[in-house]
Amino acid sequence: MRIGNLRGVDMTLFDFDYDLPWYAFFLTADGAVLGRFGGRDADTPGKYQTLGGLRQSLVDALVRFRANKLEKPPARKPIRAEDYPAAARLADNACIHCHHVHEFRREALQRDKRWSLDDVWMYPQPENLGLTLDAERGSRVVSVQPKSAAASVGMKANDVLLLVQGMPISSVADVQFALHQAPKKGAVSVAWRSGADTKTGTAMLAENWRKTDVSWRWSLKSMSPNPSIIGDDLGPDERKKLNLEPRQLAYRQMNFLTPTARHAGLLANDVIVGIDDQPLAMTARQFETYIRLHYQVGQEVTLNVLRGKERVKVKLKLPE
Repeated sequence: MRIGNLRGVDMTLFDFDYDLPWYAFFLTADGAVLGRFGGRDADTPGKYQTLGGLRQSLVDALVRFRANKLEKPPARKPIRAEDYPAAARLADNACIHCHHVHEFRREALQRDKRWSLDDVWMYPQPENLGLTLDAERGSRVVSVQPKSAAASVGMKANDVLLLVQGMPISSVADVQFALHQAPKKGAVSVAWRSGADTKTGTAMLAENWRKTDVSWRWSLKSMSPNPSIIGDDLGPDERKKLNLEPRQLAYRQMNFLTPTARHAGLLANDVIVGIDDQPLAMTARQFETYIRLHYQVGQEVTLNVLRGKERVKVKLKLPE
């Protein structure tokens, strides 16, 4: 069954990273979850969406079903996207897209003063534990980063993940769902197979272990403050002409300017290379998210701009 509109969907059952464009659940007829498949990182949206990985997840789900090893969710009242107050902005017959759910939840938490910036770091990547997993078999470890949480418990390449936080693992989606439940700081339990041996351990999680590049998340585009700039990255040849390093921020303002940007004095084709006299190494997309994560509504920032060969400073007051 394919679901393309979250209106009417019970999110206590279909609980996943709603910023993803595609995700799969394997379910029993009575709603027990046998497994998940999907996920992405910041740079490669289809990184984990392989036929081999899907096949392995399906096989493992069937094995769990036959062994009656089911992930049974606790009994609780269904929650639907249209139950959030923010959903009232949409017409009654309008489609509720997946990314809307993260936006609706954020607004509800902010209204109740229960939201913090930590809530941005959702569904951590396996790499946050120090693991790189095989896209063709999502439970197989390709490599382990030295001195990482995974390395500290003795995991190594070619090991096979079995459990994270007690949840069975067949895919990166399973890992991310389990890590989403893990504490902001503390420990996460893992079990894995190394050769013929089954091992268990507790990986210690350092503060800020969840942090990663979230600039790809569509739900953050509605997060305040609004950068009020619209642009893209300069190409390699254009960077060379301006003597800019390959990884240095080079955000070119497009011909269309928002009223806020125009009022501040920003011009079309201005190239933003830093903010508040701080040079930055990031893409245009990351820069827009950087502003949302590090500044507040009403705050005035100084954009460091190349206008032709002239360096100028543009003071921009951030709106909602």
